[in-house]
Amino acid sequence: MVSLYMHEFDDKFLLTSQMFEQVYNALGVSYILDGKLDKGIKQFEAAVKLQPGYVTAWNNLGDAYEKKKDLKSALKAFEEVLLFDPNNKVARPRRDALKDKVQMYKGVPIKSKDR
Repeated sequence: MVSLYMHEFDDKFLLTSQMFEQVYNALGVSYILDGKLDKGIKQFEAAVKLQPGYVTAWNNLGDAYEKKKDLKSALKAFEEVLLFDPNNKVARPRRDALKDKVQMYKGVPIKSKDR
């Protein structure tokens, strides 16, 4: 378990685990804005690993996966948001739209850069 107080600076400033999650999320946003989807995704994943209920990071992770065209992972991320915040106005419509897309492409081979 991550300790509430991770590190103490100058006896005045305590860095909490929540701050780490926010830093990971902010780094992820920065990477996404630079077009570095994989790096952004890693940062969002680190944020939600430290704080599984961090809905902002889950929303950002879903958005990044959707930009990467990984619709199943995006759908899972938005579903995680709704576990913690069932009425989330960002995740609910995105999840519903992705459900339709994932179902539509089910069984259709997808070309990727790796193949």
